[in-house]
Amino acid sequence: MNRNPFTPQPGAEYRNQGGGVFDCIGAVDPEHADAVIMRNKASGWTFYAHGIGIYDDGSIDWDYSSGGRFGSVSGQQDAQEVFRNAVQTWGKAAQVDMMIEETAELTKELLNERRGRDHNIAEEMADVKIMIAQMEIIFQNAGEVEKRFREKVARLDQRLRDRKGGAGDE
Repeated sequence: MNRNPFTPQPGAEYRNQGGGVFDCIGAVDPEHADAVIMRNKASGWTFYAHGIGIYDDGSIDWDYSSGGRFGSVSGQQDAQEVFRNAVQTWGKAAQVDMMIEETAELTKELLNERRGRDHNIAEEMADVKIMIAQMEIIFQNAGEVEKRFREKVARLDQRLRDRKGGAGDE
């Protein structure tokens, strides 16, 4: 079967090669020129689909995905919409301050755990994760963050492989 480059239209429904049904939620900022936002209708998994292709039978696939998260399948706002609303409601300065506050609270909880005290690390990690998503909205850099994330993971992997091959690890 032939595969041709394809750009799904926001609001349209598509079937992938595996039979899953996906909604195209929208186009992505110019930084993600090769991607659109897709959501699995069954699970609510929402992601950036990069390098989309369409086959002769009308099914689609993509080269890779990024930024995956669970969204709503019940009509409630998905997390990204909630984050956008928070930024619009409280503004950049307040949300940047909140990011600083949440990272400080995570630091405190990590120190509590290290000292053998009660801690709420998971709660503070969730707060930081929420604020990171808002920072990506504020600074419009989700694509750059994803790119840097991949680069840093690759560098960490290389360091681990180099260390494993080094002396003293036998």
